[in-house]
Amino acid sequence: LGEPPPAGVPLDPVVSLFLRREQREQQRERNSSPAQRLRRFLRRKFFLFRRSALMTLIALRNLALGRPEPQRLAQEVAFASWRGEEEEGARTEGEGAARGGPEL
Repeated sequence: LGEPPPAGVPLDPVVSLFLRREQREQQRERNSSPAQRLRRFLRRKFFLFRRSALMTLIALRNLALGRPEPQRLAQEVAFASWRGEEEEGARTEGEGAARGGPEL
């Protein structure tokens, strides 16, 4: 990902879309203010701590009471792993629509 593709090799459209999106994200992070960087850092740390705490509680409960059925365990792990992407995605889509269309 860090190197450009070899000359003369056509890129897959999905790969080129992914690369453009990654470049835009890196550019956004480079041009962000210190306050935005701090907010992003704190948000990442919050969700990391949240997931660690919830997974620890799930593990302790499983040790004390036994394993629940796999479907319930999967739901609990999905809840613990939630990072607010739905919230971020809705905000990004709303901003893109306000400017006249979604960003690619």
